[in-house]
Amino acid sequence: MTEQEVKEQEVKEHEMKEQASGGTRRRLLGIFGGAVAALGLAQGVRAGTPKSMPSGRQARRQAMRETFARQRIMELRHAYGLATDLIGKNTPEGIEAGRAIYHRIFTGDARIGAAGVESVKGPDAWVDVVKTALAPYNATQHLIGTQQVTSLTLPDGAGAGGAAHMTSYLQAWHSKANDDLWLFMGTYEDDLVHGENGWQISTMMLHQVAADFRRLGKQPG
Repeated sequence: MTEQEVKEQEVKEHEMKEQASGGTRRRLLGIFGGAVAALGLAQGVRAGTPKSMPSGRQARRQAMRETFARQRIMELRHAYGLATDLIGKNTPEGIEAGRAIYHRIFTGDARIGAAGVESVKGPDAWVDVVKTALAPYNATQHLIGTQQVTSLTLPDGAGAGGAAHMTSYLQAWHSKANDDLWLFMGTYEDDLVHGENGWQISTMMLHQVAADFRRLGKQPG
């Protein structure tokens, strides 16, 4: 082999090595680039999820909190009906049991009133009003019907600042020992606040819608 041929052979071998190494580098760069792209995509999904999901998650969480708050608020009126019937039993135990419930559902300075009754301040004063009003009856039942919670503001993380308004329908049965029956139909309008004791009624007014007086008949023999 001549000297010229040797040089040409060396050049070819060098070029082949360059091509091989270049191809290897390109393959490595391709693999590395793909890995980086995949990593970036994965990071984008993970980073994008908190940015895209919170709106949906927050909306669902907000809806759940509102639903829970409305339920707790409506339960206050249900508890009021039970407490009032306990007081209507006119027994020391019933009156005190009803008083305890009133203290749970009303704020200490709540303004409480009803049609034909002057408003009073606080649950203890309302116990006295109810006790006097129901004393002539030997049986009562306060049925809470349609309810709607409006103007709902949820409390902050510390449990303060919550407020709402609630409307509730009432049908109340009052019977005397001589079988005289008084049916009262009305609507409660309540303002509520949320504080350290949870949801409580701060203002209650019972409006009369209708009334009916009947005499209970004898049961079939």
